[in-house]
Amino acid sequence: MKPLEITLFHTNDMHARLDAMAQLSSFGRKLRKEAEARGRLTFFWDAGDAADRHSRLCSITKGAGFSSILNAMGYSLQTMGNDIALPYGPQAMADVARRANFPILAANCRDGRSPLPEGLQEKIIIPLLHHVQMGVIGLTTPWNGLYEVFGLHFPDFCAITQELINELNTAKAAPIIILSHLGLHDDHRLANEVSGMDLIIGGHSHHLLPEGEEVNGVLITQAGDFAKAIGRVDLVIHPQDGKLISRKASVLMVPEDEKPDPAMTEAIAALEHEVDLLMSQPIGIVEAALDLDHYHECDMGNLTADALRLRLKADAAVISSGLFHKGLPQGTVTLGDLDAACFSSANPCLTSFRGTQIKQALELGLDPAFNQHLHHSFRGTPIGIPQVSGMVIQFDPNAEIGNRVKNVFIQGEPFSLDRVYPIAHTDAETMPEVGYFQVDEGQQTQYEVPTIVREAI
Repeated sequence: MKPLEITLFHTNDMHARLDAMAQLSSFGRKLRKEAEARGRLTFFWDAGDAADRHSRLCSITKGAGFSSILNAMGYSLQTMGNDIALPYGPQAMADVARRANFPILAANCRDGRSPLPEGLQEKIIIPLLHHVQMGVIGLTTPWNGLYEVFGLHFPDFCAITQELINELNTAKAAPIIILSHLGLHDDHRLANEVSGMDLIIGGHSHHLLPEGEEVNGVLITQAGDFAKAIGRVDLVIHPQDGKLISRKASVLMVPEDEKPDPAMTEAIAALEHEVDLLMSQPIGIVEAALDLDHYHECDMGNLTADALRLRLKADAAVISSGLFHKGLPQGTVTLGDLDAACFSSANPCLTSFRGTQIKQALELGLDPAFNQHLHHSFRGTPIGIPQVSGMVIQFDPNAEIGNRVKNVFIQGEPFSLDRVYPIAHTDAETMPEVGYFQVDEGQQTQYEVPTIVREAI
């Protein structure tokens, strides 16, 4: 019996680069057609982070609308990245999955201790030929525990994977493939610590591996980022037991002159229409235009800080200027206006900070070396100075850095370094690298999830 030839085409970390994705989709169709003409079985998979909140098609629909774009591109399987679940919470994945024509995998993501969040699967078995069937397990990054605010739990991915491989072996599935959004470092760990897998198709770390890497007998592949390339893995397997005879990885760059895929262009247009209707909805009236200034007190900062302080019943609020991309116009404000001004997915938070922590946070926020930093988390804006509510800060911009704050008043009273104050903020202000506040071990923060700051405004 003739060996079975399979080609797996794969992408990762496209991050809603729609123009490039339209070209990639067209290129991918040609590649699949050519491989199928040679008698090969073909599959088209994504290893996570196809969407991104910088695109209004993702932001307004909280990722759900983006499934229609991936459907049009022809994907048959995806592993959950952090592009939707982390900004909008696991609840959003249920809507994403309902609109997807393909399974979404995340075996190591647990809602509580055992059940998977709605819309996700651990693994799938794909029939290939007669009794030969391929097993695929999906894994996603725990992202340093940030998912815990949603009540999610991530058991050790190596232990989970070994259990599932054992189940697939019992089901006589072969070959066994991991579709991973762990990142290359953890893919290496997986290959070294877990037995029984044949291939890891990876993402998250944005590596481009032209011929893949072999680690402990496991081939690891990854196809760069931003829809610039398609990964390809050619497998030859035994037609009776599915065991690998040969494997070869490559990465194919999308030609610069590749024309956009008409099917995807049509899907984007349909989603644009859906989003336009949502964005045209009026949500309020602004009597005077609200300005934005990342380095001075501004109207957008005051509005949002006031909103969070009142919403969370805090003594004061401190938020980052970098959450905003523009101000709001005078008159009727639509959801589209607000999303253009603030498409951040940061969640409202309440933390009781000591006066010493507040002063340290303000000093850091007033340091130009910090507040002028452009970090990818803010998608093009600087971190900016702290915008506050319920608080008055007197500072000397010419004083030594770290000693610029001279007086702070909270609710009209001079604040005490030893007193504890409930402060409203978002999770951005406590995030490593971009946050003003340092949260001590054991210090509790209340998160309002899945609400995002735009909704609070």
